[in-house]
Amino acid sequence: MLDYPNSYYIESLDRDLIHYPSLSDSDSCDLCIIGGGFTGLSTAIEASKNGLKVILLEQNKIAWGASGRNGGQIGPDLSNGVEILEKKYGFEVVKNLWNLSLDAVRLIDERIEEFNISCDKKLGNLTVATNKSKLLDFEHEIEYFQNKLDYHQTKILSKAEVSEAVGSERYYGGHLFEQGGHIHPLKYALGLADAATTLNVDIYENTKAIKISEERNHVEVRTAKGIVKAKNVALCCNAYLEEIDSGIKNRIMPIINYMIATKPLNQALQKTVIPSDYCVSDTNFDLNYYRLSADKRMIFGGGVSYSLKHSEVLAKKTEKRMLKVFPNLQNEKAEYIWGGYVGITLNRVPDIGQASRRIYYAHGFSGHGVALTGIAGRVIANSIHSDEKGVLETFEKIKHRNFPGGRLFKMPLLVIISTLQRMTDIFNA
Repeated sequence: MLDYPNSYYIESLDRDLIHYPSLSDSDSCDLCIIGGGFTGLSTAIEASKNGLKVILLEQNKIAWGASGRNGGQIGPDLSNGVEILEKKYGFEVVKNLWNLSLDAVRLIDERIEEFNISCDKKLGNLTVATNKSKLLDFEHEIEYFQNKLDYHQTKILSKAEVSEAVGSERYYGGHLFEQGGHIHPLKYALGLADAATTLNVDIYENTKAIKISEERNHVEVRTAKGIVKAKNVALCCNAYLEEIDSGIKNRIMPIINYMIATKPLNQALQKTVIPSDYCVSDTNFDLNYYRLSADKRMIFGGGVSYSLKHSEVLAKKTEKRMLKVFPNLQNEKAEYIWGGYVGITLNRVPDIGQASRRIYYAHGFSGHGVALTGIAGRVIANSIHSDEKGVLETFEKIKHRNFPGGRLFKMPLLVIISTLQRMTDIFNA
């Protein structure tokens, strides 16, 4: 069994880990979920509430992947921008997706309360503009939210207000989502696993799905030591989708992102470094995102690798990115450095749907998965329960294309595109 990677999150747990067994026999169920992160656990909870017998298979440990080591930031967003989506798919689709993203944010609070999950939840999600053009985009965006989507829990912050909220002079202004916020993601994921087990979900760790075979009336999921016979399957692997792809793998690209956590900041620094306690992200293509932990450490993410090879050099660059934003943290070296895969789509909108009659999937959350994975699980579970697509059809209206070049060439092409975008960020700064 692969242990959890070293990170601030695993070291700061205030609870004992539950070690779930591996599957060593054959079993049957209504729904077999492959993947034990936010998406899989959410799907399991919702499906069990709908009266289905659920088996969840995780090839490592619960929340071993991105769900247990991400930035923990919660926001009602659709990654690609609502106006861009409206031009392609119409206002009704955008309105439905936007409302779902708001439901996703509220769902986290509902589950924290329902299942008594302790995960250091805090309010406030601030996006900061790295140039004047981005600030104008914010102003246009907030007008769209208020006038067309009737959403008013967001506001523009001036340069001075952002400097006061963040403790950095680098930005030209910001866009504050008051309903957004941040959590300790591993604590939240383990709380979801606890909830799933109380709802009689059978969780198996160290159990890799090797092959799935769709028959007329069921799907067989083969593992190393057993077979699960299920009426339906949900693929919830995201960036860790490997052989079990059902034709959807080339629609996402796994990239590696790095994060650091400093030692707890002293009282003097706590007064000047994100005194608002918001989580923050900037508008660069390879964005920086950061927040303070419950014990006042700086948790800072940034630095992307498209080679899928972990790089100590890139990890160190993340620390340098932090110091550019917060030069007063020069003496606060990173105590933890970790990285992991993130699944992105070409249009940066999550890809959620059906690969076939009995196989459902959700992946490609593109860095926005803390909230949207939860609603994805509910959408999949309700579609299976009612045997009607319903809300799932809204997501399926968003057309997702394969990354160009296939498995061999899509990575170099993405590197070229991202390099050009970084140059745009530099010249527009």
